[in-house]
Amino acid sequence: MLSVIRCMRAGEWVLHLFFDADYYRRQIALPLDDAMAMEHFLAEGDARGLDPCAYFSTRFYKAQYPDWHLHAATALEDFLRALPQDADRRPHPLIDPSCYRALYPDLANLGPDATRHFIHHGDAEGRSPSQAFDASFYRRCYLPLGAGYPFRHYVTVGAAEGHLPRPLPRDAMVSAAAMRQAVGKLACPFVMLAHDAQAAGVPILTLDLARAVRSRGYDPVFLLRNAGPLLAQFREIGPVFLLAEGWDAAGLAAGLPPGTVCIVNTAAMAGVAPTLAQGDLHGVLLLHEMADYIREQGFLADLRATRDAGMEIIASMPQSAAALANDLGRMDHLIPGILPPYTSLAAFRNARAWANACAAPVFIGAGYADRRKGFDLFLAAAFRIAGLRADARFVWLGALDDWARALADTALAQGLNLTLPGFVSDCLAWYRAADVYLLTSRQDPGPTTAIHAAAVGTPFVGYAADIGLIGLAERAGKFVEPGDEEAFVAAALNLAGGVDTRSRRALRRHVRAMTSFDRYVDAILSRLAPAAGGAA
Repeated sequence: MLSVIRCMRAGEWVLHLFFDADYYRRQIALPLDDAMAMEHFLAEGDARGLDPCAYFSTRFYKAQYPDWHLHAATALEDFLRALPQDADRRPHPLIDPSCYRALYPDLANLGPDATRHFIHHGDAEGRSPSQAFDASFYRRCYLPLGAGYPFRHYVTVGAAEGHLPRPLPRDAMVSAAAMRQAVGKLACPFVMLAHDAQAAGVPILTLDLARAVRSRGYDPVFLLRNAGPLLAQFREIGPVFLLAEGWDAAGLAAGLPPGTVCIVNTAAMAGVAPTLAQGDLHGVLLLHEMADYIREQGFLADLRATRDAGMEIIASMPQSAAALANDLGRMDHLIPGILPPYTSLAAFRNARAWANACAAPVFIGAGYADRRKGFDLFLAAAFRIAGLRADARFVWLGALDDWARALADTALAQGLNLTLPGFVSDCLAWYRAADVYLLTSRQDPGPTTAIHAAAVGTPFVGYAADIGLIGLAERAGKFVEPGDEEAFVAAALNLAGGVDTRSRRALRRHVRAMTSFDRYVDAILSRLAPAAGGAA
């Protein structure tokens, strides 16, 4: 067949490196198998300017090398023909082999293999293919936690969503003008700062707060350091400025109407807060992190500058307020309210059917699985529980970093009955299907996930480490000493044996009483009065 003949002429790269059938099918919207997709590309896709993969731009190549047709039937074939003699031949406007070799001394001697290296290895390693694409920026600013291949993400998803291939610095004047345009038609702008739009606790809380203040007559405007998979949800609520893209924070602040109120949500954004506070803005900084983490991350200097600029700092947990008193002075605390995520009845039914498929206890954990969340401790407890209850099942909700993924793969290979759905929006259904939440974090200010579980009647057992809930949530679960795995497992099995309809109902009532979200929002807004009094 034509495709086979041309594949043999073009070499193995076409099949194994330069043709991505899934990527190509998205361009033509035809249900072709891999071989037929290849044939379609060779027969007509190239002529139509379609691309064989994310790393080769047919239209760019033909414009860059207009004599391509003198040597080959397709642009891709000409590229593969010429590459051994022209090591700097470019397959894509953002891929420059000479620049790629110069950026990374360990690749200096690759020659014509530079392009292949980037496609086969470099993108996965987070390397930049040229000065025009900053992989480190893109990964940090836009990718979901734990995701890789920043260049491929940009080509396949990011460019269409308006993501930048590299930062685009804007000065204060340009930034101020952009902000004035964004808020020009807003009746009562309300600025909210968060470090990113990842599917994690603080960004989700920021969205919940934004929806709450919007219902009270304000118009949210977001300043985020980086983006993430929740970015679209932020943009549905109000204008969004991503500082990592190159916006000038002082300029953005200058573009806001005098007296605008703001919430800086988390100490991770304390570096921006003084700039806002020194302008004509009135705000509060909600400090969710634990004291040791704040010191480890070097946030204290920024928090002092925030305080000195006149912005009030409010701790989420009394432990943090007390532990930081010597560093930041006396601060009040407001325990965050909880707004359980919407979960459909169908999701609850499906999760219950999964749990009831076998009469076995289910133990659950959640969060971005890394060492701070104690994913290794979760697995250690799971293996010990499984040794006592061979039918026990385990679930972890949330993304896994590379370290956690390796641990999970090993656990699965060893036969642990572990389910890994990733981040899910219907988490309440999973929590309700479980018997006990295993709180194994080494450090955690909330954690919201354990309270979400308790909100549907599932108790937790946790290590009494640097956890903000200690002293506040014992009615929702039980804490044991860090490192006492035997006591942790015994408590988990004991709680699992006592969960019934009555205990769940009592726990739900208790959590509702202690986590009123409306009360939390009203308390925050009261700290912004009288500046916040202008809302309808």
